[in-house]
Amino acid sequence: MGSIVSQGRKAGASALTVLELLAAEAPISHFESLVDDARRQGMGEADLALLETAKRLGLAVYAQAERRQRKEARLAAFIEAGKGIATVFDVPSLLSVLALKARQLFDLDIAWITVFGRDAGTVTVSACDGHTTALRTGLRIPDDPAMSSANAPFWTPDFTTDERLAHSYALDSLMESEGIHAVAAIPLTDGARPFGTLYVAGRSARWFTSAEVSLMTSLAELADLTIEKTRMLERAADCLSGAEGRRDEARTAAETAAVHGRLMSVVLDGGGLDALLDEAGRHLRGALRVHAPDGGILAGTDGMPAESETDTLRAMVDAHALREPILLDCGLWAAPLLAGDRDLGTLLLHPARPLADGDDRLLSLTAQTVAALLLLQHTTAPSASGHDRDWLLDDLLTSAQRPAGRFEERAARLGIDLTRPHVVVVARPEDEVQDNRTAIWASSYARRMNGLKSMHAGCAVLLLPGTDATAAAEQVSRGLTPLLDRPVTVCASGPVTSPAGVSAAFQEALRCLEAMIALGATGGFTSSGEHGFLGVLLSDTHDVEGFIRSMIGPLVAYDTQRYTEFTRTLDAYFDAGGSINRTAERLHVHPNTVGRRLERIGDLLGTNWQQPERAFEIQLALRLSRIQHVLKTRRPSLGSD
Repeated sequence: MGSIVSQGRKAGASALTVLELLAAEAPISHFESLVDDARRQGMGEADLALLETAKRLGLAVYAQAERRQRKEARLAAFIEAGKGIATVFDVPSLLSVLALKARQLFDLDIAWITVFGRDAGTVTVSACDGHTTALRTGLRIPDDPAMSSANAPFWTPDFTTDERLAHSYALDSLMESEGIHAVAAIPLTDGARPFGTLYVAGRSARWFTSAEVSLMTSLAELADLTIEKTRMLERAADCLSGAEGRRDEARTAAETAAVHGRLMSVVLDGGGLDALLDEAGRHLRGALRVHAPDGGILAGTDGMPAESETDTLRAMVDAHALREPILLDCGLWAAPLLAGDRDLGTLLLHPARPLADGDDRLLSLTAQTVAALLLLQHTTAPSASGHDRDWLLDDLLTSAQRPAGRFEERAARLGIDLTRPHVVVVARPEDEVQDNRTAIWASSYARRMNGLKSMHAGCAVLLLPGTDATAAAEQVSRGLTPLLDRPVTVCASGPVTSPAGVSAAFQEALRCLEAMIALGATGGFTSSGEHGFLGVLLSDTHDVEGFIRSMIGPLVAYDTQRYTEFTRTLDAYFDAGGSINRTAERLHVHPNTVGRRLERIGDLLGTNWQQPERAFEIQLALRLSRIQHVLKTRRPSLGSD
């Protein structure tokens, strides 16, 4: 160490000193003591400052290497867990292996798996791993819907204090007896059907990172594929003992399961998308291409025909709406790439011949395998931002009181600057059916525009960069309406330039949208600031005074200065249905007088004051002014009884 410090005394030698420590894989304590040792040896302040900087950079490299090693170790453990799961061929054994591998992979105390039964509200523990007392295989326990959602993972740092949970007496007692605090729950499926839930838990409170949750989801996705393959083999075995026709069905199922096993081997042996598509294309006898959620091409094989962006987007939307492969009019097959409620993209197949019996099932399994590979790649990427992109707008809409800096930091990781102008767009399809085509399109559109998307009460909510709210509403309307083949009402608000403004802009856009529907403007698009009277009714500020001034301000000012009665004349004219004679009767003046006054009113308000939309807003301003005057005259004086 002394020789190292002596080298550090020379200008520029500090960087070399730190590099030597890094090359020697020295313990971190050597880095920490480097500056103190040099100071005791009499190093000058300038060289000490240089050494301090080199030490800080060296520690950063050291930390990065440690993180990389941990990630590589966890990935290796994940691959081993996946291989262990994929080589099991009966469901009970599969669930036992899954519980064991999940507990070991995340270094937790307990893991167990519940499966859904016929009785609603209860589930059965089908596998359990770890030291337990009351929790055991075969135990029937109450189901908590918050944890066992069929679409999305759930996790909590402390089960005992989480108010999102139902907290039934039986389930709370079980958790207490096991001393469980931190819990993560990942849904399992058998094909498209909910199958059960994988739980991993610790006996102390802890936060699960988004990377851990993604890795858990990846493990569950591999298990889902193996469950389905195992079910296929079980059905094939049953068919073999039946009639001749069922034996053909058994052979098809067994061949499909075997191909699926080879596809899974490609994933677990480290193969990429290209290798997986090549293997799948040989068995499906066609060309394949994978599209990202925003429509971009991730990988593909030769032989795919060219299609328009609109056709690709429609294929993606339709396939995800049904959550299964579909045959398109152009002869292509489109299969959704899903991981629970996460949209990972779309798989397109151009078959060289019509699909044979069982090929559609193989296409579905291929899509699930591609989804598993994409999920694994997302999990091991330097920044797995998929979850955060899905949840950021939800948090902006519902948790506006959180520190703005935290939102800005999360958005920056997604390449979004919340301090730059953004508009909020709300789109509601008419007669929304129970599918997710709106959400799928909105997700794709938001990614293409570098924005965010959320869903609220059947409405798609988009946060998009820009300053023109009306133009944003028009683009959303023109993009979404043709895909859904039904009217879509769209309203936008903004721009906003801070996280705190997003929630207020959303509420304003939503009020505008509801007013449009109430006014019979279903299927149109607008912005909350485009129409004067809508701005008064729907904005947070309710600037009635400003609206009145903008509509009849010149008239009121002229009457005040000249003691004329133009405002009263205009009010009477509208009340008389636009009849000059009836107006004259109400005002007790000659019709020619009314005519001259109306000419002057036109000079003050503009020649278009009698156009229907303009006349409506002027009448509204007159009515508001009259009501305002009545309310002001009814105010009690200060100090009155």
